Amino acid sequence: MLSAFRQSPRFSPGFRRLAGQPVRMMASGTFNAPAPPSLPREQQREFKELLRSAQAPLSASTSKADAEAELALHPDARKPLKPEFEGDINPKTGEEGGPKREPVRQWIDGDGDWSHKGRVTDF
Repeated sequence: MLSAFRQSPRFSPGFRRLAGQPVRMMASGTFNAPAPPSLPREQQREFKELLRSAQAPLSASTSKADAEAELALHPDARKPLKPEFEGDINPKTGEEGGPKREPVRQWIDGDGDWSHKGRVTDF
C-alpha cells in the first residue's frame, strides 16, 4: 500500500516527503494568546468584586416615590399596568409564574386585537 502511495503521480514530491514525517502536537502551554497584563492579587480581587456587583440585578424599588421618580424620566413613558391578581398563581387559570395581565385578553373576550393599553400590536 505504501509503495503504491509513493509511486502515485498525483502527489507532489514535497507531499511525499512530508507524508513519512511523524505528526507533532503542540502542547497547550506553549500557546501564547494576546492578553492584558496580569494585575496584582489585591487589584484582581477588587476588579472581580466590581464586576460581580455590576452584573448583579438591581433590587426592585418598592416605595411609591421611587416608582413616580422612575416614571418621571420621560414624559411619553407609559404608566405600568395594574396587575389583575396578587401572588404568583393566577386564580382564574391556575397558571403559576405567568403574566400578571393577560396579553391577549381581547381575544379571549371576543373579536379583539393584541393590544397593550389600547395600542394594537397585531402583526
